[in-house]
Amino acid sequence: MATPINQSVIKAFDVLDLFGEERVELTPDSVAGELGMSYATAHRFLVTLEAAGVLSTVRRGVFAPGPRLARLGRMAEELAPLPKALPATLDKVRHALGESVMACRFTPRGPMCVAVSQAQRPISVNIRIGTTLPMLNTAQGRLFLAHMSARDSASWAKAQGVKDAQIECVEPALVEARDKGFALNRGDNEPDIAAVSVPVLIGGKAVLTLSAFGMLSRMDDAFVEAAISELNRAAAALGG
Repeated sequence: MATPINQSVIKAFDVLDLFGEERVELTPDSVAGELGMSYATAHRFLVTLEAAGVLSTVRRGVFAPGPRLARLGRMAEELAPLPKALPATLDKVRHALGESVMACRFTPRGPMCVAVSQAQRPISVNIRIGTTLPMLNTAQGRLFLAHMSARDSASWAKAQGVKDAQIECVEPALVEARDKGFALNRGDNEPDIAAVSVPVLIGGKAVLTLSAFGMLSRMDDAFVEAAISELNRAAAALGG
């Protein structure tokens, strides 16, 4: 029998995932709106996280990262740092393909961009480090889901409020990602934007995804084939 998941812990981390480069403060209203909970519940989460030292009050009803969160962030970087070769690796792939390239880590709310090498084009698609992508309709998210066990996938879906029907809709893409070792997004998330992504595997676990992304009109079959080759070579080097 599977061990029950504490949903309050999951929700607390969902609250923390709302922080980013463009959102350095949270309010009960913003948390309630983003996570679909009541104002009272959002306020309770924020006050509890403040009591634990994870958040700090900057003014009445407004919360920012606290000292405990900063310490945990430093510890996470020290214990699970990104590969030192990652920036140079992304630059090399970007130079070979002529399109932007990024690396993502898994978070429960979706893949988070942790490194990017921007294409040197007059017009290109940009993404900021710290941006969290949707899980179900991006190449990166589908790769992470494809490499989850059935139990982990079910736990994730329950914690995030994802319905069985939503998983069933993307299951063919997940099967294809598992079979082929890469995933594609051809305008599924944003119209006119495409991406091809491969996993960085360590011990059979997808610890990162590497993706080339850009305008859909430039992502033809020849480019996808070349991108898969370059990305797989980079992923193999990073995975050791």
